[in-house]
Amino acid sequence: MAIENVEIVRRGYRAFRRGGVEGILQFLDPAIEWHMSAAFTSTPRVYYGHDGVREVFRFFNDRIDELGADPHEFIEAGDRVIVPVRMHGRLKETGEPVAYELVQVWTGRDGKAIKLVTYPDRRTAIGDPDLVAAIDRHAA
Repeated sequence: MAIENVEIVRRGYRAFRRGGVEGILQFLDPAIEWHMSAAFTSTPRVYYGHDGVREVFRFFNDRIDELGADPHEFIEAGDRVIVPVRMHGRLKETGEPVAYELVQVWTGRDGKAIKLVTYPDRRTAIGDPDLVAAIDRHAA
């Protein structure tokens, strides 16, 4: 199951690269919980379902052109997949390049992602003892 989850997450990033938010939806459970860090939404917020995911991307697309996601690695952690990722694009107001390094933790079940938790950085993500153990196993 863990390897299947890693492959689903990999395919989801590829689908996003090709088709944006609509491309990734096929890999997300219709009832997905998408947890956004306060680093992006001023307060932590949870979005629900495919419509919630579309709302997340509207938030970013209202501010950033050419939004992209470049995962650095995929770390298996049981039913979760830890993905340090670089989000990037151009600010709509100025055209200046912008990039954010963050950590996304995906939870999968039955061939779909059922939950995403976004952390602003590795330090925040490793506050979760289960994630620390998974990262340590991966580094060994």
